[in-house]
This record gives sequence, structure tokens and C-alpha cells, in this order.
Amino acid sequence: RSGGYFDDANEIILELRGGEGGEDSKLFVEDLFSAYMKYSESLGFKSEILDSDFGHIVAKVAGNGVGEAFKNEIGKHVVQRVPPTESKGRKQTSIVVVGILPIPPENAIQEIPACELEISTTKGSGPGGQARNKLETSVRIVHLPTGIFVNVCNERSQQSNKQTALRIISAKVNQLINNMSVSGYSEIKKSQMMDGGRSDKIRTYNFTKSIVVDHRLGTRTGNIKSVMKGEFNLLFK
Repeated sequence: RSGGYFDDANEIILELRGGEGGEDSKLFVEDLFSAYMKYSESLGFKSEILDSDFGHIVAKVAGNGVGEAFKNEIGKHVVQRVPPTESKGRKQTSIVVVGILPIPPENAIQEIPACELEISTTKGSGPGGQARNKLETSVRIVHLPTGIFVNVCNERSQQSNKQTALRIISAKVNQLINNMSVSGYSEIKKSQMMDGGRSDKIRTYNFTKSIVVDHRLGTRTGNIKSVMKGEFNLLFK
């Protein structure tokens, strides 16, 4: 997962999705995303949420070297802890799946023919006040030949959301064209977002023992509190 494709990217799409583990998996999506935002801020990156629901967050992160900074995050993250909602002190194991899409510069992305895209709008949801909820600012774009889709609902302006969504879906489709056949897309998607189960984990956050283990890099730290404050550099040794 290293190499120029990630190392040269100055914009990425960061996606977190809850997997096995029910409600605590969804809660850890929020905890891990918060840690990523602190990590991004410490490196001077700019972040914005593009789409979110309980247990699923999609954000854009931009800055010099962002692809290299996040390339090790792809895969299944395992959390072992007593969930905040657990009243009897029982430990649980849950999964959060992380996907990363490096976005090439606009001049490096091939434009998709309009006839291949289905664009729809809905009223925005979430924070933003009444103005956001009254206007159809949320944009969904589907690439009909592949079924790839993008939702963007972070801004008041429908046009701004549409331009962001077009750029993201163009990056996704171009990645598909450059790296695989249409029939192989689902396998590549599965290799990043996987099935939400416990196999092929890349990192474990064990709160009961206060350790974080990175299985891919072969590193560990006993300072889980600092990692959850965004100090992922403790694992990048």
C-alpha cells in the first residue's frame, strides 16, 4: 500500500464504517475519527466531513503529505474494551473498517461523460440549522456502469456539494479504470473495506491492557491514551 499512489497524494477521502460489534463498533467509529482529526490537526491538514451517520463517516483530508500520513490506516481496526454503554463491566471486541481514497489533482483526473452519471439531490441533514434542512443541498452521484456512488451533504450550497461529489466520483472511477476491470472492482473494495469481521485485522486497541498493537507494522505502544489523542506516530517506528 506504499508507493507513489499514496505518497504523492495531497488530498484523500477517509471512510470509517462500523463492522462486527453492534453499537460499540459504531461508537468506536466516532472515537477513532476524533483521533484521526487530532492527528490531522497536528500535521497541519485541513479536514471536512462529507457524509456521516451513526457508525459511518466520510471525510476529506487535505495537506502536503496526507496520503503518506494515512496510508497505514487501511483495513480492520479491532477495539477491545468495556463499552461505555455496558452496565455490567463486560469486555467486548468490536471492529471498525477504514478505507482511504487518494484524490489526484483535478488536472490529472479524466472527466466522466455526463450520460454515465445519475445525479440526485435531497434536503441536507444533521447540523446546519433550518436553512440547510429546507434546501436540497445534499448531492448523490451514481456512476451507472459500475454502481460506484458518492454522497456529499456537508455544505449549504448544492453547487459546492455537487462539484465536490463530481471530483470524488471521478477519482474513484479513474482509480478503477487505472487498476482493475469493472468485474474486479468489488474485490478491490472488499480488500479495503472488507466484510467487517475479525479476520485480517491490521491494528488492535486494547483498552483493558492500555496497549495498541499494529499487526502490519509489527509495532506496539503502551500509551493508548496518547494514540486516541491522535499520536499515531507512536506506532510508526
